[in-house]
Amino acid sequence: MASALLSSAPEETYALGERLGGSLRGDEVVLVSGELGAGKTVFIKGLAAALGIPPAEVVSPTYVLMNLYSGKFDLYHFDLYRLGTMPEALENPVDECLGAGVLAVEWAQYLDAGYFALANAVAVTIEAEAGGRRRITIRSPLPYIATA
Repeated sequence: MASALLSSAPEETYALGERLGGSLRGDEVVLVSGELGAGKTVFIKGLAAALGIPPAEVVSPTYVLMNLYSGKFDLYHFDLYRLGTMPEALENPVDECLGAGVLAVEWAQYLDAGYFALANAVAVTIEAEAGGRRRITIRSPLPYIATA
C-alpha cells in the first residue's frame, strides 16, 4: 500500500508523522529518506509524539548514530548520514535493535537495496516540491499502517 501526501509547512509534516506513529504496534522499522533539510527529523518528532515521547527531546542523532527514547514503545532513532552508503563489510547498526521497539532511520537511502529488513519496513520518502512544499510518500506492506 502506498500513499502520497503534500505538506506545505513543518507542522503538516509533523502531523503526518504523528498520524503514522498512531498506527504503530511497537516493532516496526520506519525508513525515512530525503535530502538535507527535507523534514525527516520533523516527521520523526511527530511519530515520537504519537508514542508519548516529548517532541522537544527528539533530535537528529547525526553525530552519535542512534538516540533511544522511551514512550509507549521504545523508539530507536538512527541517522545514517555520516556513514553514507554502507559497504557490505560494515555491520549494519540497525540490526542490533530489530524487534526491540520502533526503529526510525533517517537517511535510509544509504541502506543497501538488498537489506533484508526493507521487505517489511514502512518506507517514507520526503521530496521537495515547488513553493517549499513537500511530497511525502509512505509505502508499507503492513495492512494496519495508516497513511491517509
